Amino acid sequence: MATTSTGRSTVVGVFRDRSEAERAVEALHQAGFSDEQIGYATRGENGSTTTTRDRDGDGSGAATGAVTGGVLGALIGAGAALLIPGIGPVVAGGILASALGGAAIGAAAGGLIGALTDMGVPEEEARYYNSEFESGRIVVTVKARDRYQEAQTILNRYGAYDYSNRDSGATSRPGYAAASTGTPTTGRTTERTAGREGEIRVPEVEERLEVGKRQVQAGEVQIRKEVHEERQSVPVEVTREEVHVEKRDVGERPLREGEKAFEEGTIRVPVQSEEVVARKEAVVTGEVVLNKTRETETQQVSDTLRRTEVHVDQSRQEVAAPRGNDMYRSYAQQMRSDSRYSGRRFEEVEADLQKDWAQRNPGTPWNTAKAHIREAWTDVKNAV
Repeated sequence: MATTSTGRSTVVGVFRDRSEAERAVEALHQAGFSDEQIGYATRGENGSTTTTRDRDGDGSGAATGAVTGGVLGALIGAGAALLIPGIGPVVAGGILASALGGAAIGAAAGGLIGALTDMGVPEEEARYYNSEFESGRIVVTVKARDRYQEAQTILNRYGAYDYSNRDSGATSRPGYAAASTGTPTTGRTTERTAGREGEIRVPEVEERLEVGKRQVQAGEVQIRKEVHEERQSVPVEVTREEVHVEKRDVGERPLREGEKAFEEGTIRVPVQSEEVVARKEAVVTGEVVLNKTRETETQQVSDTLRRTEVHVDQSRQEVAAPRGNDMYRSYAQQMRSDSRYSGRRFEEVEADLQKDWAQRNPGTPWNTAKAHIREAWTDVKNAV
């Protein structure tokens, strides 16, 4: 995997064998890594494709480029077949599907190199992984975050190599036994530790519900001010002067000193009056007061959590857990030996087999296993 460094969160592994890469992806799923964290990309085989069903089983899944043999996980089984100019047929799944899908329609910014650098892989290493990919190798990526070492260990266990040990990719493979036969040291869903001889540890995984709080706007109160007009009349008393002319008869008297007898002129007598002057003044007559209070209420938060339980079937004394087609054939043999299903056609017992399979193999969808079990069911019948 990519050399661990401060801040590195993406693990990258290169596989020479497709079945090893598939088993590594299955092991990542068993360890709790989701499809959104895992990426899968490989070259197609001369345009040969086979159609696999999608998770909903409606048969509408995209054709996948020669994804045959081995145990197909949900991520690989739902992979999309692409035809990329200059490269040819490509099968991609998970976080690498969108990046290579863009390249297929001429919209990608750098293809696989751009996707890896966006995930924090140095450009020099990204170019190396791209060259391995174009040479026909299988590239698996894991957005591991704080589980970097765990994801690295899982990929190493199934024979992956990376930029840091690229020279050993063709010979020795760290953490991988029996390289000449292509058989890993562990079964599909078990992890063999480096401790006591013969010790096998099967992890039980359980989801926990974490609930937090955040501030959101639940609504608002609007205060709107309107201006209304009305005419008012106010009575005001005003005073004005009026001139009244009165002519009196004084008889005959001589002129007084200072009186001019025959001088013409105009005498002006000012007349005063009061004028109304009005002005407007804004005054506060009331106010609206808003107060916010915090009310606490209890809300029930519910979700569906998953957990795995490990059940040991001691009635099956097998030397090693079957893998790939051997697993499906073993399952078909066991079920046909059951008195409830002996001598019956596959279509007659399919519903019961689907329920039983889901309980025994939660990591492998029925849509992935169905075709293999049907074929094994017929083979067992013919053998009998």
